[in-house]
Amino acid sequence: MNRQMRFGIRMAAGGVTVVGLAAVVSAALLVEPPSYRAIADPVSVTPEAADQVRVCPGSLLEVGQDASAATALTELGTATIASSTSDGESIEDTSLTAPDVGPDASGPTVLTLPAGTGTMGASQIQSVGTDTIAGLAAAECQESSSDMWFVAGSTDVGRTSLVMLNNPTGVDATVDIEVAGENGAVDSQTGLDVLVEAGTQKAVSLAGIAPNTVTPVVHVTSTGTDIQAWVQQSSIRGLVPAGVEVAGRSAAPSENVTIPGVQVYKGQPEIDTQEYDDRRPSLRLYAPGDTATHVTATVRDEAGDEVSTIVVDVAAGAVGEYPLADVKPGRYSIQIEASGPVVAAARTSVAADKSGDFAWFAAADTLDAPFVVDAASGPGRTLVVHNPGTDAATVTIGDDEVTIDPGASKTHQLKGPVTVTPDAPVTAAVNYTGSSAVSAYVVTAPKPASEPIDVTVR
Repeated sequence: MNRQMRFGIRMAAGGVTVVGLAAVVSAALLVEPPSYRAIADPVSVTPEAADQVRVCPGSLLEVGQDASAATALTELGTATIASSTSDGESIEDTSLTAPDVGPDASGPTVLTLPAGTGTMGASQIQSVGTDTIAGLAAAECQESSSDMWFVAGSTDVGRTSLVMLNNPTGVDATVDIEVAGENGAVDSQTGLDVLVEAGTQKAVSLAGIAPNTVTPVVHVTSTGTDIQAWVQQSSIRGLVPAGVEVAGRSAAPSENVTIPGVQVYKGQPEIDTQEYDDRRPSLRLYAPGDTATHVTATVRDEAGDEVSTIVVDVAAGAVGEYPLADVKPGRYSIQIEASGPVVAAARTSVAADKSGDFAWFAAADTLDAPFVVDAASGPGRTLVVHNPGTDAATVTIGDDEVTIDPGASKTHQLKGPVTVTPDAPVTAAVNYTGSSAVSAYVVTAPKPASEPIDVTVR
């Protein structure tokens, strides 16, 4: 066999081999390979229910009572606390330490209700009358949060404001306090990364963050753990103390905001000047967005009838305060509609010459489940339940069942704790009214109970 024939045979054999391999590969591609898939069924898990914990603000504090220590804090007496539950269960009370005040300070009260035993309501009240601070201050004892807005306070001349930070947990909290005022956001590092140790109260002077700010709005955020917070504000005119208040948090920024139970008092000071005066009944608004916000605020009486309307454009990032002009003494709600999210609160006062007292009325979140109100005993204590909806609401207040028309409010004179059961979302506030001592706070809902969640194990 010559060389050419052998070469031809080898080439033919190679071609057959290539064709055979191609056929094998093609067949393999046509056959679906076996597959294996592990399917993990989700498992429904219900987290262990947590105790309901509410913490009270604690005693009123004064800055610089000792002339030799201008920034030192002094405790002014002790607040009176009231608490109760929907089912009569006992409430455990303990105390936080207050290292900023001193080792002998009583510290804020922590109220704990075991899980699965109903709903708790609690509040505190304190009246003081020193040469520098005088007035009535009431506040709800609240559950914790990681994000809170406070539309209250002032660091103008004669005004002192403290941000009270309470941490009832066993974990340290890192807190940021950001402030906006009439001139926009305050650029300050002082309120950032504030350490609130486990089981303690820390009081931060607002003047150290935003000095000479007439109309501040305070935003408190916490990492590490949730906390409670309030703003204590006091006022003095010349040498005459002119009120004190412990303001709770307002509802988070929203395009629809309701302020229930705004009380314009009979002793309202008459102010003829158009210049700013914080004794004047006013609405404070803040739009945290980047553009101006168009706001319509409707003041309604207890029957739900419109008595006044404020239409304003709130500058982006700045706080505006607007007088509640021509609103006669009485009880009102303020319903706010805005083109963008806003936070809001109202302030009114009662005064005789320079002295007197003032109250802050915060915007309120809605309540759509039974809640307990236990307002500590004080002058003219009254529960106000407001219907912000468009349909009538039926509400049981203690033993009384009432129907509240859209935009209307019902009042209930408090003689002790009551359970309130609404059939539609409502807002609620507690007012105190004396001849020269006033205060108010909104009622907040308890945290929702633990619900089942689906967990997939892989």
